[in-house]
Parts: sequence; C-alpha cells; structure tokens
Amino acid sequence: MTGRGLVLSCLGVSAIFVIACGAGTPLAQLEVYPDQTRLRVGELIRYSVYQRKAGAPIRVEDYTLTPTDPTVIRVVDAWQLEAISPGRTEVLVRSETGERILSLDVDPEARPPIPATPHTEVDRIVGEELLFVGHANQDGFDHTAVAKPGIDRLVREFKARGHPVIYFVSDEFPYWYTDDRQPDLAIVSEGQEHEILVDAERIVFTGGDYMFCTLRNAQMTLHGMLKASKRNRIHFVLATDAIWAVDTFIPGRLRPYPAPMALLDHLLSEHPSRQDRYERVVVPFMERLIGDYPVIGYPANAPEPALEELVGGWTIEVAFDNAVTHLYRRGDPNKVIRFDFVSNRAKA
Repeated sequence: MTGRGLVLSCLGVSAIFVIACGAGTPLAQLEVYPDQTRLRVGELIRYSVYQRKAGAPIRVEDYTLTPTDPTVIRVVDAWQLEAISPGRTEVLVRSETGERILSLDVDPEARPPIPATPHTEVDRIVGEELLFVGHANQDGFDHTAVAKPGIDRLVREFKARGHPVIYFVSDEFPYWYTDDRQPDLAIVSEGQEHEILVDAERIVFTGGDYMFCTLRNAQMTLHGMLKASKRNRIHFVLATDAIWAVDTFIPGRLRPYPAPMALLDHLLSEHPSRQDRYERVVVPFMERLIGDYPVIGYPANAPEPALEELVGGWTIEVAFDNAVTHLYRRGDPNKVIRFDFVSNRAKA
C-alpha cells in the first residue's frame, strides 16, 4: 500500500485507530454478534466476537472495545457496553489477529429498566398459572430474536388474564428483547438455575435454550415441587413457538451459534409424524431432564437428591397440543407429571 493510500484509508477515524490501520500484516475481519447497532440511553449490551478459520467460526475471547466518543458509549467491563447519551460513535473491536469497527447510534428515548432480584433471595412463587420467560436476550445465543414474537404474545395473554409473568434475566447478557419490561417478578439467574419453591397448577416455559437453560429451569422447578410433596399432579407446558434451540435434531445437521437459533416449533415440524417428533425431539429432552441433573453439571451445588430418585413411582405423560399421546413412564396413576408441547395453533 502506498503512503497516500494508507493516509486515505485512515481518514475520518480517530487517532486510536491509526495504529491498527498502519499494521504491517493485514488483520482479519472479526464477526460481531448480535447485529445490533442501535441502542437507547441506559441500555447495556454484550457482544460476542468470532473469527473465521478454514471457514469455521472460532470464538475470540481476548479482545478490546474502544469507543471514539466515550460520552455516548462507555465500556463497562471487558465485554459490555452501556449507552449513556444520545448520538453516534464508532467502537473498535480488536484482537491480536482481527478487528472490526462498529458504528453505534444511541437514541435519546430510554427504555425502563427491569429491576431484578437474585434467585437466591426468592423463596417461593405461587399462582394458578405462571409464565416463565427465560433469557430473552439478544446478546445471548438467540441473536436474531427468533423467540421474541411467541414470547411477546404469551406475555400479553397472561397479563390480560391476570396471571403472573416471571422473567429469568442475565447480568452477563443484559440486552433484553421483549416488548414488555414490567414483569410481576424478575429473577437474576445466569443459567436459569434456582431453588425457588414453585406452587402452581400450570407452568408455561418460554425463552432460553430448549436443551440447556429451559431444560435446567424445568429440572430445578420440578425438583422443588417433587421434594415439597404438595401436589399429585404437575403440569409443565413448553410453548414451542417461544423456545429456541440449536438446529441439530435432523441427523447429519448441526448449526450451532453463531448460526441463528431455530424455534422448537421448527424442530418438531421437520419430522413427518407425531411418533417421529416424540422420539427425535422430545425423548432426548426427557432423558436429559431426568438423567442429567443438573444439566452439564451446573450448578455444582444443585439440591439433592438426584431428580431420577424423586420421579421414581410417578407417571410421566407427554402431550402435543393438549392431547395426551405418549406415556413416557408408567407409575402411580394418581401421581402424574405432564409435559405439554403446545404450538400457537393450540394456544399455550
């Protein structure tokens, strides 16, 4: 590159970028997720950074964030940014091997914050019906917000019927994408882990990863309900248009993050029969829920005994759209745990 070309390539960029522009070895173009460059005053966001090697995305852990105008965007810690005043600024994302410049716009209209309580400070949640919304954050793994329409629909419906709405939020990934920011209760839980005693006729799960965080919430909730021994019937509903997952339930296909997540609805619909949907998508969930407690060993101090021990003797039913179709485990007919996989067509 000629000296003149070098100068031109750096024009209009703050002096903090000149070193990067003048490096002898060209830096790779980093990929930054989510593709969210418009914030409102007061919002926080954590970006995930990747670099392509041989066509495969490799996560970059060691990088820096440098805004050209720190009065518009400030760096909270090594990964999080906060919008603090209206305006536009560029942020240099840089590692030893790559870089990316983000142009961020900050709108003056602030969104109301979601005051949240650590899960360790909540003892009990009671209600006839409860809606759990887990990890509806765009800076987490659902970076295209595929579960947002389903979650927003259910939040509206539950509020209209006067039933409690509970958010499980993350401090690590704070960019919450629901339209509604006023739940009845917001709980801080990085992996949807909790030891809260839940007492309800029916619990609807939304948000979070089907095989990880949502599953963990179901594990912990079920564990507490079984241990309390207050109910002989437990009814969990998984809203299939409001839960996301890695697109991996078709043999030979694996599309992990940063590929967009797929709705549970989509994963089920790709199988031609109800039996296939049950065997390929539901049974792996049930096996992991009961046999891998707590999922992937988190939290390390999960309450005892093992969930497998507590479900002993219970009948476990699996239903699609409110019609019982499969008996996952046979046990006492008077002690029933029911898992309903409900689509928007049947209404959760």
